[in-house]
Order: sequence, then C-alpha cells, then structure tokens
Amino acid sequence: MRCRSSSSCSGAAGRLAAAARSCTASERRAGSRGRTERLHEDDHLLILGSDDGSELALSQGKPIAGELPRTNHFGFRLADEAAVRAARDRFRAAGVVETEWQDDGRFVRVQVADPDGYRVEVYAHY
Repeated sequence: MRCRSSSSCSGAAGRLAAAARSCTASERRAGSRGRTERLHEDDHLLILGSDDGSELALSQGKPIAGELPRTNHFGFRLADEAAVRAARDRFRAAGVVETEWQDDGRFVRVQVADPDGYRVEVYAHY
C-alpha cells in the first residue's frame, strides 16, 4: 500500500491511512514525543521513521496475510485507554475491518485489518 495523501488513496487503503493519521495526531496532542516522517518513497518502497529511532518499510508485493497466524501483527501503545477507544471509534467510522477487541479492566486493545489483511493493533494498559 502506497499513499501519498488521502486524495491518492481509495477504498479501504484510504480509510486506513486517514484513521492512522488521525490516531498519530491524537497521540501528538496527548504528549507523544515521537514524530513520523517519510524517509524514502519511490514507486516500490515507502520508509517511515520516527525521531525515537523506529522505522517501518512498506513495499508492494503479493499479500501473504492469510498465511500468517493471528498473533502476527503490528502493535502501537497509545497514551491511555481513552485513546484506544477513540481510535476504535475512528476506525469504525472509516469502515476499517475490526478483527479483535479487548477491554477487560486492565488492558484495552483493538486490532484491525489493513487492506491486505495484515493485523494492526493499538493498545493501552490501565
């Protein structure tokens, strides 16, 4: 999935990208020190980096998500349980497919499927 802006993304890819941008903006407002920027982008590869040293490389290819166990996912810790619930609301409003939800009084998380079926999770500990 490669999206330069919300206007260049369509369908589920655009909805997921918009919800992720909204989640990132909320984290910055909540005091997150990390800032995400595009380190590289061409027709085959997008690399995102954060000032905390995190990097994520995305490229196009044959999706294999259906072959992975459900425990394989990307996880992002948010500031608190309210931020997770707000992210869940934004994902739902954007039409992103929710694959799991947990809110058991000590841990809250939501997993969603990206357009290729890979799982992405946001979570917080109470």
